[in-house]
Amino acid sequence: MIIVKDIYNEIDKRASFDSAESWDNCGILAGDPEAPVTKVITALDITKEVVEEAAQKDAELIVSHHPVIFHPLHTVLQTTVTGMLLQRGISAICTHTPFDMSPSGMAKGLFDILEEPLGLIRSSEEPLKITGENLSIGKLYRLREPLSPETCAGRLKEALGCKYVRFSRGGKNMSKIALCSGSGGSEISLAMEKGADALISGDFKHDQFIDALNSGFVLFDCGHFHTERIFAKLMCEALSEAFPMLEVTAAESCTDPVEYV
Repeated sequence: MIIVKDIYNEIDKRASFDSAESWDNCGILAGDPEAPVTKVITALDITKEVVEEAAQKDAELIVSHHPVIFHPLHTVLQTTVTGMLLQRGISAICTHTPFDMSPSGMAKGLFDILEEPLGLIRSSEEPLKITGENLSIGKLYRLREPLSPETCAGRLKEALGCKYVRFSRGGKNMSKIALCSGSGGSEISLAMEKGADALISGDFKHDQFIDALNSGFVLFDCGHFHTERIFAKLMCEALSEAFPMLEVTAAESCTDPVEYV
């Protein structure tokens, strides 16, 4: 019999929960560590729709990237996502920054998607931000051939399935690019210091685009969702390999929460 704690331990081998950033909240965040598991759903976010999908598929566990509980909870009502999990007897394991930093995690998944479209050179890989565990959030790569910002934006849109790619104008052709999934605004200065011509990430602010314009640096905002939606597939494959006796599926209801016109 496989229990929730067994799956937690397997994920911990691949992306140690001890490596989490101090501000993060990850691990078994809802449910019972000793509960038996036969079916697992993987998702970027645990939404009400994902909980309902898990319940319909009789899944006892959801493994997500983003924490289902991030800020302290003062109440837990049945109508909230956490309340729905508890009411339906579904446990939740959330990986977040440990998976961001894992050698087999988010950065690798993003590289695998963009290697060919952008011409990233695998052997040129450098860490962007080193943590206390000697792990990296984000990577830097040289390109096989220089790319214009316009060409790069078009290839990012197609490769990541974005509706839009926002990018700063006025940039020169690029030969070295930094990648950081999710929200990479805090890594802009570091990417520039390390000689990158651009940073691909999401959630950039207006003032950051202004600073990039003034510095001749290119920001590509592909959105938080589109730079991290690969999680569900990556985790589904990892758990299916580790636990062939389990039924593991990526949530169909885990979609971009934003509409575009």
